[in-house]
Amino acid sequence: MVFRRMTRILGLRSLARSEDLDDRATVLAMFARFTDEVGSGLLLVLTPTFRMRLRLSVVQVGWLLQALFSTAALVEPVAGAAIDVFRRRPLLVWGATGWAAALLLAAGATSFGWLLAAFALVGVASGPLAHTADVVLVEAHPSAVERVTSRTTVLDTIGALLAPAAVAVAGWSGVDDRVLLVTAGAAALGYAVLLATSVFPPPPRRHDGLGLVAQVRDNVRAVVSDRMARSWLLALVLQEVLGLSELFEPVWLQDTVGASQPLVAVHVAVGMGATLVGLLVLDRLLVRYRSTAILLVASLATAVLYPAWLLAPGFALKLLLVVPRNLALAPLWPILRSRSLAAIPGAGGATTSLSSLLGLIPLQAAFGWAASRVGLTATMLTVHLAGTAALIVLVRRLGAVAPTGP
Repeated sequence: MVFRRMTRILGLRSLARSEDLDDRATVLAMFARFTDEVGSGLLLVLTPTFRMRLRLSVVQVGWLLQALFSTAALVEPVAGAAIDVFRRRPLLVWGATGWAAALLLAAGATSFGWLLAAFALVGVASGPLAHTADVVLVEAHPSAVERVTSRTTVLDTIGALLAPAAVAVAGWSGVDDRVLLVTAGAAALGYAVLLATSVFPPPPRRHDGLGLVAQVRDNVRAVVSDRMARSWLLALVLQEVLGLSELFEPVWLQDTVGASQPLVAVHVAVGMGATLVGLLVLDRLLVRYRSTAILLVASLATAVLYPAWLLAPGFALKLLLVVPRNLALAPLWPILRSRSLAAIPGAGGATTSLSSLLGLIPLQAAFGWAASRVGLTATMLTVHLAGTAALIVLVRRLGAVAPTGP
């Protein structure tokens, strides 16, 4: 009864869903990225606190992020391939349990080495939880892949908003940040128990009679050989590159703008609130307009709004401009993610594996190194403008060949 009511609250009743996925499994899958965003949000927003407590340099911050993404690059291609050929429940439980361990380890970290291990553990946990849930939901809603992803993103944005809000309240009320990490870790452990006692449908078989390795190879080949699938995958990768600046944003707000830890959390929370509004609007826009048209308008808008926010003088003006900036950024990820996963039916895990290979490139460490040489502001601006320009060109091409309709 509780999970049935939750599907109504989350607006899932209006979306056609496969009978293989029940209400309980649907709701728990929806909360996978919520869990992921709460955990990553806490670690990211608390980076300035970690830096002061453990006396970390900007380069060390870059290596923390690099540990997360490099570990993910090693785990996610294998875990992503497994999504298409193995049972989904063990992957989901693995991810939720890993998140619990990472948050508890971060709470008790007394040195850079222990914190590095916590960030690396996030890389082990995040993909198996979030990517598996993404594929489960897209497969169960074949006629509404963008809308179910949009609603999932609304929920995970609430999680991303909850993290900085909790940090801000804790900072102003004098509560130790480690209490937040321990609480989130315990909640993730409880979530893992719920996943372990739920039923998820098995992956669809694209080729009967093939062994597991042959199935994985066929799925990867299908994605790589299809022009549209390659294009959507490349667009998703570009969006991931744009996210590099966001990872360093809390440190930049503290170092360059001079914001305190509570003000950093407020800035992140306001931005997440704007993203939430943008996602709610996106769900309605997807009913009326082609997703490629929405992507193009959003990309053009962020090409203007991001530099305006970055170069605006003073914290107050930045806090004001982060609202339109995040409204413009909101449509990018849910559309690109859902389209890439749905490009080849039954091969969403292969798409995830291929996109995860980006983590093998030390982009986060390179970003930190560049910031230490030319400054965070110049690095953030250059990466964003270059990535957005490439995304606009690609989206225009996708719009020219995309099917009609929403």
